[in-house]
Amino acid sequence: MTSPFWKAGAALATVATLAACSGTPQTPTTPSAASAGSTAAAPDGSTLKVSAPVPLAPTGGARVDSRRPTLSWSGADGTYTSVVPSYEVEVTSGGAVVYSAIVEGTSHQVGVDAALDTAYAWRVRARQEAAFGPWSAAATFQSPQITQGVTTGFRTPDPAPGTRLPLPVETGILNDEYSRNRGDWQNSCQEHLGERGWIWLDKLIDRLRTKDLRWGYNGKRGNPNDPSMDIIDYHYGAGASQGSTQVYIIDVLLQHCGNAPTPAWIDQTAATAAGNTIGRFIYPRPGRTVAQ
Repeated sequence: MTSPFWKAGAALATVATLAACSGTPQTPTTPSAASAGSTAAAPDGSTLKVSAPVPLAPTGGARVDSRRPTLSWSGADGTYTSVVPSYEVEVTSGGAVVYSAIVEGTSHQVGVDAALDTAYAWRVRARQEAAFGPWSAAATFQSPQITQGVTTGFRTPDPAPGTRLPLPVETGILNDEYSRNRGDWQNSCQEHLGERGWIWLDKLIDRLRTKDLRWGYNGKRGNPNDPSMDIIDYHYGAGASQGSTQVYIIDVLLQHCGNAPTPAWIDQTAATAAGNTIGRFIYPRPGRTVAQ
């Protein structure tokens, strides 16, 4: 299990309420503590006379297929009206709140990435301004596994004898992965974080391998048991990729283990050869299990 790394304090969606002005008294259209004739809290702490919502999905510890799952629930009913203006969603891991938001409607896609292979719980309650209804029962789910891997798919055919394949420049995928999974990149120091520190690179390489299985990890100085922590390989030669030293060597991270890790695309192939050393293709990296 990896440690959770969702950040609390996500941006809240707000609801603006407009009241029409006229000389005719208006019937209340939203539930409120005032409608109940008292602002005193109920025994459960709620101050809004509505029922608790019911979580619909995901529930029962189900494994979700996205690190940003969509949570859905049945709406709360008010004592005086069925209109509920907003809902508060809360996600926890290990008993700690790791994400919250106030939203409209009865579904919400979580706005940040979950830690891989981690258990989460979530609940929801109705809100109207400062008043709130009772919490729903807690529902649970598991985030996607870290050991998914990409072992089958398209592989660029071998080059003609005596030639090499050109290097595909995949800065679009690189920058998109950084944008989608910035939290992973900020926690990319494997020396301190172990498996958690590899998540960003595992995901980047797997994403590249959905386009071409010639992408993989780099064995530093040709050692297949010592994978580079911020470098990837592209096998440009003929034959099997695994163990090949016919690789482009690409540095994809600046400030590794620094304060602000950021994506990069630096071809280190010539510099590696000039240093009288080599890279070696490996997939998966040692310590990572993938389905075959």
